[in-house]
Amino acid sequence: MRRIVVLALMVLLLVSSMASAANWADGVYEAWSDAGARSIGYAKVFIEDGKIAAVILREYTDILVEKDFAVYPWPQARDASQVLAQKFVEVQGTDVDIITGATGSSTMFKQAVDRALMKADPNAKLGQYFDGVFLGRSHWDAHGYYELVRVTIKDDKIVDVQFSRVRTDYTMLDPATYNWPLELAWQQYAEAAKAATPGYVDVITGATGLTFTGNIAVRDALGRASTK
Repeated sequence: MRRIVVLALMVLLLVSSMASAANWADGVYEAWSDAGARSIGYAKVFIEDGKIAAVILREYTDILVEKDFAVYPWPQARDASQVLAQKFVEVQGTDVDIITGATGSSTMFKQAVDRALMKADPNAKLGQYFDGVFLGRSHWDAHGYYELVRVTIKDDKIVDVQFSRVRTDYTMLDPATYNWPLELAWQQYAEAAKAATPGYVDVITGATGLTFTGNIAVRDALGRASTK
């Protein structure tokens, strides 16, 4: 009797797994994790015949520069990108163990793949954006920097924007050394962003350039948060 019950449970789990996979529409789906303190994860998931056929994982720094795992000094992060990509295909989902020594990377990769699979599910009830914290950046400015933003989204609305400026040597600009009230302009933009159409803040008096690059950076972050 016990053996019959166990077999029945196994069949039920198999059917449940197949039903879940059947919800995935064939295609290629990209998604990002929430931004951590030092990095953000990216996933590209390939769905064929309703199943996960392949997964590509990448990790970016907190200034949106892709990590080169060939020279990256933390091999566990490289292992996480390689091992987990294979595991996600094997189990047809993200119910896998994290990689020892790469908890942060593993968690971000799992979240990014989860979001990609939500995009692949035609029955998923999704808003315009995933809730979370997403990085975005502008182009290089003529003065030699790009605007970096950390955008927090809740219920398809921007609830916070935090700014940094990254110089050509990829170090952060110290606002205290900048001959202009930069931090005040950042705060004004952040407040305006909460009420504006996401990514389209009207020109802030005295901060036209910042408004322009800020909007570009925020829209870049919204692209990472998009459920489409």
